Amino acid sequence: MAARSPKVSIDAGNFILGDFAHAVDAFFDEMLVDRWNCGAAMHFERTEFADLPDRYEIRLAARGLDPATIEVEARGQRLTVRATSGGEGALESVFTFAENVEHESATARWSNDVLTVTVPKHKARKIALKAE
Repeated sequence: MAARSPKVSIDAGNFILGDFAHAVDAFFDEMLVDRWNCGAAMHFERTEFADLPDRYEIRLAARGLDPATIEVEARGQRLTVRATSGGEGALESVFTFAENVEHESATARWSNDVLTVTVPKHKARKIALKAE
């Protein structure tokens, strides 16, 4: 008896438009929100970004920064790090990831004037095939 291929129906229009809609949203966030901020925020002294197989790691250095002023926010495929610095005003860095991330599992820690943010990548879910 020959094996039958499972029938899979994908609405290509929604699949493509979903990615397109996400790209348009990201474009307008970058163009409009960044312009609205008018570059008022300065960036952290040094930033390192690592794209590891299971997670992203971001290290931001800022000497003398009070860790109580740091805000880390993850939304969609973006991570925003903000802080207020005594005489220098606001510091801000925004990172856009190439793939979905697990916001709930993200961690941030402050040590020796360096903030390390670890954001796990979204794991693909395997779907069990049921034979009829």
